[in-house]
Amino acid sequence: MIKPKNGEKSLEDLAKKIRQNILKASFEAVAGHIGSSLSCVEILVSLYFKILKRGDVFLFSKASGACALYAVLAEKGIINPKKVSNYLKRYPLASKEIPGVIWSGGSLGHGFPVAVGLAFADKKRKVFCLVSDGELDEGTTWESALFANHQNLNNLTVIIDRNMLQACGSTEKIVKLEPLKEKWEAFGWEAKEINGHSFSKLEQALNAKHKKPLVIIAKTIKGKGVSFMENNYEWHYKNLTPELYETAILQVSK
Repeated sequence: MIKPKNGEKSLEDLAKKIRQNILKASFEAVAGHIGSSLSCVEILVSLYFKILKRGDVFLFSKASGACALYAVLAEKGIINPKKVSNYLKRYPLASKEIPGVIWSGGSLGHGFPVAVGLAFADKKRKVFCLVSDGELDEGTTWESALFANHQNLNNLTVIIDRNMLQACGSTEKIVKLEPLKEKWEAFGWEAKEINGHSFSKLEQALNAKHKKPLVIIAKTIKGKGVSFMENNYEWHYKNLTPELYETAILQVSK
């Protein structure tokens, strides 16, 4: 466990609060993609509360997890918490309206190429990009991976939210991705596989020095924290009823 400084909430407490706010905003907005948001909470908390420094760039490519990004931006004081549910009513991300959001998130698979372009444009700045494993079905992903290696973009870190599920089922049944780490290494990247819900593992991987572009395959659980959502691809698009909302809130609050 990472100990907080005096007056700070622990990262675990922040993650718990953000999961509560994801559920609240999604319920109010009658919005889906809840499972996608819950799986990447620790990744975003680590980035925004431990890793990102002035001058760094973060691009959120997995638009389906938008509520998690909004909840973290609200906790950081970058956006108004009262506006999160309204933002969720517009999909993908409303990048022109929301402070801290530099990319709309759509079409899926295009966020990573934008991050590559940002890293290529200024090799002195660090660029981080969060993508979903479903996005790895897109050809633009692998074209961008080749380009990043060719240009030796060692200022680029890509984090894959590897929850093993996409909108219609298992990633391995729809388009097999494994062996994923070896694929990225074959494309000339440095690759790490970690527990995507472990703050210590995330901080260690995100702070690691690398001479090549770095990909972090963060193994996560879709719907993390809510028993009836965990590892259930249907919560890519289902909405919460009042009864399910109450059950979910109780579970993530423990």
